[in-house]
Amino acid sequence: MHRGGSGGALRLSTPLLLFAGVLGAMALRLVGLDWQSIAFDEGFSLAVSSSPWPLLFRAILSDGVHPPLFYVLFKFALALYGKTEFGARFLTAVFSVAAVPLLYRLGKTLFGGRVGRAAALLLAVNPVHIWLAGEARMYSLFIFLAIFNFWMFWRFLRRARRRDWFGMVGSAALVYGLHYFGLLLPVIQFLFILFTFRRSHRRLMPWVIGQATAGVPLLPWLALTAMRRVKSFGIAFLVVPTPADLLQSVWNLTLGLAPHLPALAAPGLLVVATGLALGVISARRDAAALLAGLWAFAPLLLVWLMSQKRSFYADRYLSFTIPALLLLIASGLYRLGRLRWGNGLVAALILLSLVNHWALKGDPAFWKDDWRGAAAYITARQRPDDIILLRSAHIKLPFDYYYHGPATEKLTSFNVESYDVSGLVEPGRRTWVVMPYTRRPTHYPMQPLTDASVWALDPDAGNVHDFLQANESRILLSRRFLGVQVWLVGEE
Repeated sequence: MHRGGSGGALRLSTPLLLFAGVLGAMALRLVGLDWQSIAFDEGFSLAVSSSPWPLLFRAILSDGVHPPLFYVLFKFALALYGKTEFGARFLTAVFSVAAVPLLYRLGKTLFGGRVGRAAALLLAVNPVHIWLAGEARMYSLFIFLAIFNFWMFWRFLRRARRRDWFGMVGSAALVYGLHYFGLLLPVIQFLFILFTFRRSHRRLMPWVIGQATAGVPLLPWLALTAMRRVKSFGIAFLVVPTPADLLQSVWNLTLGLAPHLPALAAPGLLVVATGLALGVISARRDAAALLAGLWAFAPLLLVWLMSQKRSFYADRYLSFTIPALLLLIASGLYRLGRLRWGNGLVAALILLSLVNHWALKGDPAFWKDDWRGAAAYITARQRPDDIILLRSAHIKLPFDYYYHGPATEKLTSFNVESYDVSGLVEPGRRTWVVMPYTRRPTHYPMQPLTDASVWALDPDAGNVHDFLQANESRILLSRRFLGVQVWLVGEE
């Protein structure tokens, strides 16, 4: 594959296109950054990172899902940018924008300027990447660091310079402290070294030493995690994935075409499949395509297989593969033989991504749960002696971000234990009941909110259901918000 530019036209157009791409990425991510309510996991991020340092680490350790680095960084970010919706999401939005020019650098190093430019522009308009920029979570930073780490890894293999080794090791250490799925990066790189052993064997030992060095800062945390009383593997709310989930994940992470746009599905799928197929085929003779292919598909397959027993398969956890998928698609499309075909198909994918982004943004089924609206509704109608029943400690976090009233809050369940609701209410006091809808989280944020009954989706809510049925004649108010339903039970 030709890795150079396309003459003077490319040299003139690439800076302008990248500048436009970065500006577009900023607009798509920063404009309206605060228009949606704080969601479940964002509420956890805010609550934990707003806590004193000892409580911060105890909370993360008790949760047991992620390492602590993001929450440490987020604590400093909150001090700088504030705890508003915009301030809480600003850090992730910045890293999301910064990933666009960084992917160009990686793509140019691997495949040449044309592919790097195309992949960067595709990332700028990628619907999932835009969505994650508006999440006060670690995923945008994870994607940015993954791009940088693979860039340093490739440079280290090719040149073995000390600064590349330090860049690879430093970024790996950050990734390991950010998300446990970061430990898949050395698996991918080790597989690449094995497949290219004739050329890469001299780099194996320095690479191993580097990975061991990068893992040292995480060891104390792993030791503390191993000493927890409650040990778990997997995440209880994630379901075992099927083969169809693999295909849907690739679809979501590349274009994420909304299900209500069927007319665009077939051509979009055809272009994506063509790019991926040509990119994968070229991996037999092209080391860069091999690395991108391993990065794109090895994590998906490994996590899918491991999740057959206890699931931790979710698109957002695997979102660090987005850059590889886009690189593979762009490199494949430019192998069609004619430059204008590649340019035209890349332009079509950019347009499809934008159409899908706006379709998702305009469809309430894909919006975050409206805790802002639910809290405001209760605040406007509350009495000081009211009781508020919340489904779980998990939903208490986003609810409390917005609610600061005098009512007494009580949980109807904690972890796996459900409480008798009749023992939580008190005679003469009105009771607010707050229940979330649940959605299959495997493909969030591309998983639409279903319109089915609260009870059909939450089989553990029988205690609340029984309470509402027994007090049906005393229900004074009932209001459904996006993803949340509120009842008021009491006497006039």
